[in-house]
Amino acid sequence: MSKRNTKRQRREPVRQPIPEARLTAPPRVPFNPDSPVLPAAAGSPMLGSLVNGPIEALPLYAVLTAIHLELSGNVVNACLPVCYQIVGALQHFGFAAETMAAYVEVNKDGRRYGGIGVNGKATVYPDGTTNGHTVVWADSFGRLVDATVAQHPELNRAVHRGSLNQSAPLVLPVGKRDVLLQGVLAIRPPYQLAYLALPQYTSVFDGWFAQYREPLDYGALSMAHRGLVALEAAGKMRNIRQLPHLYPRLGRLLDGVDQLPELGEPPASIARLQAIGQQPRP
Repeated sequence: MSKRNTKRQRREPVRQPIPEARLTAPPRVPFNPDSPVLPAAAGSPMLGSLVNGPIEALPLYAVLTAIHLELSGNVVNACLPVCYQIVGALQHFGFAAETMAAYVEVNKDGRRYGGIGVNGKATVYPDGTTNGHTVVWADSFGRLVDATVAQHPELNRAVHRGSLNQSAPLVLPVGKRDVLLQGVLAIRPPYQLAYLALPQYTSVFDGWFAQYREPLDYGALSMAHRGLVALEAAGKMRNIRQLPHLYPRLGRLLDGVDQLPELGEPPASIARLQAIGQQPRP
């Protein structure tokens, strides 16, 4: 949830399970550099990863497919709640992941387009917004995930020009956390994105997470339910019988031996999370 160069709008946590296919999409929202949103889309580039991606990373791609479908047509400037939901959903499946502060520089053809977040300790403002940026380190998969990279004005502009791939969560195989901490480069043609992980500053967001814990936890559980739906849909398109052997906890969930906690009704506190940044700061 970065404060952008931005107006301060925030999404509520995800709610009901995503159906296997979206048949309709809301009206297209025009590009606005002051309020970056993703164009509405009936599908997601992440669906290709569900069909063709490596089997060992399939649970991660299922969660990211769900989050990208949910972000379609909505504000992308929401890295804090989105990262929390991804991490929480993966933990419900039995995987290790963490939210991590980060700074990203965007370049193309030798031209620097500015960064996402700050190269240092971020500030969380009284209205709940921040000038920082967060990503997910999915340790169980050795991958860096930036689900809201399209909040960057240049990348968001590319999305609205028709490059839907630019809107998808960025997933970068890194291997080890120590490698990530040295700085990594991601290529999303024609852009180069230089990531500087800043875990030493992640704690600046602890108070924010504590303040909105109830709706965030609800959103994380909802995302886990949606991820299972996505995995079940993937099972109709490819052979996923290896998953229970790779990941017994996930296998038990897919087989119905274990159950995720019941989702229930969304808590009233979601309204507080949804209202973040809606009032202009003096």
